[in-house]
Amino acid sequence: MKKWIALSILGFLAACDAPQAPVVTGPNGQPQIQISTSGLTCYDTRCLDINPAARSVRSVGNRTTGIPRGIDVSNGTVTPADFRRLGEIASLAGGMGSRGDR
Repeated sequence: MKKWIALSILGFLAACDAPQAPVVTGPNGQPQIQISTSGLTCYDTRCLDINPAARSVRSVGNRTTGIPRGIDVSNGTVTPADFRRLGEIASLAGGMGSRGDR
């Protein structure tokens, strides 16, 4: 039991220490999150591996999945609402062994 509590605390601290992606103002005045091209893009305690060229997204521990057509990542930025949606999509992709677990 103590092991799980310690692991939970370490996980929480690791999430708090993640460097946040820069937020810039888009051409329409709306805030935009800059997508990191060299690793994870972290925003609001969530980190995603977003690849605009391949139009794919992955959450740590999950499979890579495609970015829906309605989310524009072509300019290297994404809105906070779209980032949250990408997080939901990445979470639904499943973990390493979930494909064969039917």
